[in-house]
Amino acid sequence: MGQVCECEGNKDIEVSAARPPPDDVVQAPGAVVALDRKASPPGSVPQEIRRLWGVWKTEGDQQTMGRIEGQEIVWDNAFNYSRSPLKINPRGRIEMELSNKVYSGTVIDGEPLRLKWSDGEVWIRIAR
Repeated sequence: MGQVCECEGNKDIEVSAARPPPDDVVQAPGAVVALDRKASPPGSVPQEIRRLWGVWKTEGDQQTMGRIEGQEIVWDNAFNYSRSPLKINPRGRIEMELSNKVYSGTVIDGEPLRLKWSDGEVWIRIAR
């Protein structure tokens, strides 16, 4: 998780003007973010997930991972991932599937809020 592809390509054929769809862009901290939560009205999202809404980075290298909105992770453009649904497992931990692997996370209260994933990676929330 959190790895960036460093592929070497032919810059002559690279499309530099292509932009991702607006709903797939993670905003910089401090930017005004309008989140579309129509698919998951606040009352239908478990409180344990609702409290995680916001933009997240890795604690170590400060790589922006994406944002949690509704009941899913919207990955930063640096990753070529589809949105990952979040759920609460029977032990009360956050769970997501990514690249056919299930990760579970533990919320660490404090300022900033942290998520420690089962692979050892720690995310910090940088904006709500």
